[in-house]
Amino acid sequence: MLYRPATLAGTLARLRASIGNIGTTPSRMLPDSHNAGDFGASLVGAKHPYALSKEALDAAKTDGHLDSADVRPGAVLIAPMKVAGGGIYFGDAHAAIGEGELALHGVDGTAKVRLRLQVLKELTLEGPLLLPVPEDLPFLARPFDAEELSIGDALAKTYGVSVASHVGPIQIIGTGETINEANDVAILRAAHLFGMSTSEVRNRCTINGGVKIARLPGAVQLSMLVPFPILDRLSIGDLVRAQYGLT
Repeated sequence: MLYRPATLAGTLARLRASIGNIGTTPSRMLPDSHNAGDFGASLVGAKHPYALSKEALDAAKTDGHLDSADVRPGAVLIAPMKVAGGGIYFGDAHAAIGEGELALHGVDGTAKVRLRLQVLKELTLEGPLLLPVPEDLPFLARPFDAEELSIGDALAKTYGVSVASHVGPIQIIGTGETINEANDVAILRAAHLFGMSTSEVRNRCTINGGVKIARLPGAVQLSMLVPFPILDRLSIGDLVRAQYGLT
């Protein structure tokens, strides 16, 4: 059974505070826990006042229910706005939650949350973006240090190619009824946002990133290193530079 925490009496665990439900107001009335593609799927065809179609869910939701342990102090979350004023909300505070939330809950608690808000008027998003604190980035998606760049330059000269060294890490959030669907959503969102083919996104994520499971059944964080000319065109380059101490 999933819900038998009484069997864990005496278990030692680390705590790391995070916010599971944080984002902007959907464009139609949704239960806050269903503001995502996986939990929201239960509204499709339901027999209660919150019932809607999948198309209506996709158009309305802002994927504010992430349950990502990486949405913690120091992280930067960039959320789409679908109503006037944005409608920032948060809740579902976790003292600890493991990647995937396998028991369908974390170690919940109360919290005082302090946010610093910035409006990016030039940016249009299909879903949230996340800039985790540096230590939460997957190994392959971390910025290159001076030694790595020096090695890369030497190899480039040997083979007569140029090194795309001006890149920064970013995570694209995807949600869906299943993990596979959530991953496909994240890939499509990245392709649309960065002006890449889905094949390029998949290859960049394979060699310069990866995919993390925020929550089963379907919330993921797609990590990749993105060239700064693209990030600057989207008006988020300076946010990435500041988050990771890049120039």
